[in-house]
Amino acid sequence: MAVLAASVYAQQDYYFTFGSAALVHERLDPLVNPGTLAGHVHSVIGGNAFGASMTYETTQSSTCTSVDIIPDKSNYWVPNVYFRKNGKFTLVPEKSPKHKVYYKYGAGNSSPDLERSEFPKNFRMMAGSANLRSDDGSHGSPGTQLNWQCHRLSETIATGFPKGFTNCNGDNVGGLAATMRFPSCWNGQDFNPASPLAHMSYPTNQVGMAGCPEGFKKARFPEILIEYWLDVSQFDGQYSADEVPWVLSNGDPTGYGFHMDFVSLIDALHSRFLANTGQLNGWEEGVLAKAMKTCNPGNTGTPSLDTPQCFGAGSKQELQAKEACTKTSSVNEEIGLNGPLSQLPGCNPIQAGPGPATQPANCAGDPVVGPDSVAGPSPATTSTTTGLTQNTPSVPDPVETQPTSSAPVRQTTSAKAGPSPTNTVTSSPSGGSAPELSPSSVNSTSGVWKAAGCFLDSVNPRSLGKQPEWWGQKISSSNCVEHCDSIRAKYAGTENGGQCFCGNELINSANRPGKCTSKCTGDGSEICGGPGHLSVYSLDGSVSIKKRRTHHRHNRHLLASS
Repeated sequence: MAVLAASVYAQQDYYFTFGSAALVHERLDPLVNPGTLAGHVHSVIGGNAFGASMTYETTQSSTCTSVDIIPDKSNYWVPNVYFRKNGKFTLVPEKSPKHKVYYKYGAGNSSPDLERSEFPKNFRMMAGSANLRSDDGSHGSPGTQLNWQCHRLSETIATGFPKGFTNCNGDNVGGLAATMRFPSCWNGQDFNPASPLAHMSYPTNQVGMAGCPEGFKKARFPEILIEYWLDVSQFDGQYSADEVPWVLSNGDPTGYGFHMDFVSLIDALHSRFLANTGQLNGWEEGVLAKAMKTCNPGNTGTPSLDTPQCFGAGSKQELQAKEACTKTSSVNEEIGLNGPLSQLPGCNPIQAGPGPATQPANCAGDPVVGPDSVAGPSPATTSTTTGLTQNTPSVPDPVETQPTSSAPVRQTTSAKAGPSPTNTVTSSPSGGSAPELSPSSVNSTSGVWKAAGCFLDSVNPRSLGKQPEWWGQKISSSNCVEHCDSIRAKYAGTENGGQCFCGNELINSANRPGKCTSKCTGDGSEICGGPGHLSVYSLDGSVSIKKRRTHHRHNRHLLASS
């Protein structure tokens, strides 16, 4: 079997690998589009608590994982691939091992790199860019950071989609596969959706922290590489050797816009595995750190992942068990599972570049996101332990707004240019008291800001501001007010424990006493709104709510056909 990772890792000292089953295919991305509908469809593996918003509370509903190693409740996702012909888009099926995941942590001399750290709780990162449409050098040469490979008797490898073949059969496995690796050097900062690649860097060599660039020596993690396997046999004979019939779900016909996302969230559900570590997150605390010192099966399978040298007895599940771990999509739309589509989900136009792609502003008829639905076996034991000990790095909890099942998560209509008709309602606090309105006031540069009350966030569009503010700190109502005051905003609002919004008007909202009960991630003595609700502050303690009507406008895209 000519596996691409073999050319990258080439049985280099310490690493392990595991396969997966598909958890769900849906248009969500809790990293780039937290709490809302994503721009394109993803193939997701891992813990079945995956959803539009990933918080500590949501991870607690995870009852299983679709990967081999049970203690790993992380999520990994990539864009789906479609076959494009005659103006139609056919979803390309995946083939075993579907997503094959590699963790590498060797020092380059057949010994483990003892300076590698396990991931801190709630760690998040990306690799690649969905908007890339040409080889700008960021992926390195084929075989380093991104590779597409047609597995045939005579293999074809390229950084973008390869061509020069009419099928991918013949090397005992066959198929089309993308392979990409994540960066492993961390600067200690949290993931920032506005600059998603800024907190991580690729190493310059394999040797510990010395291999990380300056400014990215807070920690060095194991290198994760993922192979994404596709069964393209049903399309044999439908394209010529000069054609590239594949297109990513983001409208990329080049393959350069392939990307990967990773979330390592808290798992308090499987304390029976490696219970001697005494800590739980998922990766469960201590599990990965222990394995990196002694687990070295490579591609040989020896020692097995469920031995004491790796993850311990009972930590590996069979194919039937991981295939039973699924999640019903919370996005009600057709993505191609029932036949070809006339356009890509999300109205993504085909953009071949070579310049960066632009994302569609809206998509007429976009669905709403319903409540997350999970399926799979219930855990035999549970635990509510959440503490971190020892010297594990820590990043802020990712607390994003979780919309209600009836709220549209992305606009199905958009307002025409120009002023929108509004109705204005003035609202003052309606008897709210601590802890809901805590603090009741905040001293800032412009004066004393006062709590106006707890208000609904209509989510799309946001009731206050277009997106959460972020300045590298954990959120409290006090520092959110200070930040909004510094940019001369009229209102400040905190939501769901860890989001800060600034703006000059509150749109399509309503006073909701009793709904703001989330403690602030930056100060547990303060309240920062609640799920879908804002703790709002202003200088005079009152707000004016504008009821804005929207006009319908269809957004048309001409999709190129082969």
